[in-house]
Amino acid sequence: MTNNQKTYLFSSIIGIGFGLYFIYEEIANGRFPNSLMLIALGLNQLMLAYLSPHIFPKDERSKEIMGKAMTINYFVLFGTILVLFLLTASFGPLTLDSSQVLIVLSCIMPVLYEL
Repeated sequence: MTNNQKTYLFSSIIGIGFGLYFIYEEIANGRFPNSLMLIALGLNQLMLAYLSPHIFPKDERSKEIMGKAMTINYFVLFGTILVLFLLTASFGPLTLDSSQVLIVLSCIMPVLYEL
């Protein structure tokens, strides 16, 4: 295990731990979990711990991984925007304000870059 992997793993454990601690209180009180971003960043760091040996060497395989990730990210991000639009529109079942929609999108984007 390299130093990069150890750093990413440690920061993911901290991020997910704090995120779960804060999200429990918000869900128990019936509020939108703003600390969802901590969990998403923790998952991002966990994925980077797994991918760091494959991405950091600048060879053709790492470029292929990044190219596939960008293509998948494009379609999933626009699909997520469409689903959020349908769920939060005037005929949808959810009522989220603009900052909550941006939180959901910003939580999805870093995780998608690692897929």
